[in-house]
Amino acid sequence: MRRMFWLTVGVVAGASGTIWAERKVRTQLDSLQPDHLVVMAQKRASSLGRQFLDAALEGRTAMQDREAELRDQYHSPLVSEFPREVVDISTRRVTESRSYR
Repeated sequence: MRRMFWLTVGVVAGASGTIWAERKVRTQLDSLQPDHLVVMAQKRASSLGRQFLDAALEGRTAMQDREAELRDQYHSPLVSEFPREVVDISTRRVTESRSYR
């Protein structure tokens, strides 16, 4: 009776392990199909693009903050406070502008 119990437990464990391993292998093989690889590459590229954009925006914000700190420290006026002469090439007129932006 004892031997039959452990034999049954072993058969069930072996069958379960085999089924689990087969499913795992199929999942891995499906993830390596060309169409799935294209989707994964697109997601990673999109994610990388977002990270690059976030880094650029964060850098720009840090640059503007640092510029404001330096202007406060040295009491320097903003660039936009100085009048600038802008030449409109199409009409060859000189106009006064408050900033380059």
